Amino acid sequence: MLSIFSIVTVLAVNLSLVHAHTVITYPGWRGNNLHTNGTLPQHDASALGINYVNGSYTFPYGMQWQYPCGGMPMSTNRSLWPVNGGAIALQPGWFKGHRYAQFYVNVGIQLPGEVAPQNMSFNVVPAFQITGPSNDEYPQSAFCLPQVPLPAGMTFNVGDNITLQIVELAQHGAAIYNCADVTLVDAVDVPEVNRANCYNSSDLSFQLMYATANLTSASSPPMEPSLSPLYVLLPLAITIFAFGIW
Repeated sequence: MLSIFSIVTVLAVNLSLVHAHTVITYPGWRGNNLHTNGTLPQHDASALGINYVNGSYTFPYGMQWQYPCGGMPMSTNRSLWPVNGGAIALQPGWFKGHRYAQFYVNVGIQLPGEVAPQNMSFNVVPAFQITGPSNDEYPQSAFCLPQVPLPAGMTFNVGDNITLQIVELAQHGAAIYNCADVTLVDAVDVPEVNRANCYNSSDLSFQLMYATANLTSASSPPMEPSLSPLYVLLPLAITIFAFGIW
C-alpha cells in the first residue's frame, strides 16, 4: 500500500507536468504573461485563479489560465494584419505538460464605440491537435498558420480593430489563453511572412479532429443500446502547414 508520502510525491510530480503555456510570435501578442505568483490553495483556502493583494493582482495558477486573454489588458500598440486574413505563429511548448494539446483560433470584433470586443466567439480555424516531442519544455519549437481567414459572412474594412485569440486545451482538460490585438490594413501594407517568422518545427505533428455518426458492424447486429457518437482524431496532415512552395 502506498504511504501518504508516496501519494503526495506522485501528485506533486503530476502537477509539475500541467503548467502549460504558449507564446504568440506573430503577430505581436498582448505581452509577456508567463507569470505565476500568489499563494496556492494548499496554503490559502480562499485563493482563486486571480486575487487582488495589496493593490496588485496575483495569479496563483498562472496568468495564461485567465479568460479571455491570459490576464493581459488590451494592447495600446497594435500590430498591422491583412484585411483579408493573415498568418499566426506560436511556440506551444513553454513550461511542462505540452506533449498533447488541442488548439482553437477565435476572433473578437471591436465594434464602434467599444474599447474591447464583447467576446471571442467567432471561430476561424477548425480545432486541431498537436503532438510535441515530450512532456518537458520545448520552447524553441513552433508552428505557423500562414493564412487564417476572418469570420465568414461578415464585412471588414481597413482600419477595423480585431483581437486574435489562441486557446490551448491542455492534456488535463483546462484551457489557457493568449491574444494579439491587430488593426486591419491592405495586404500590401504588411510585410509577407517568411521562413524566419512562419515555419513548422519538425518535432511537431498535427491531427485534425472530427465527429462521426453512429458506427455499426456489417457482420453483426448493432449493440443495444446503440453506440453514442464517437469523437476521434484523424491522423491526417493539415494542408495549411505545408510549405512545399517555398
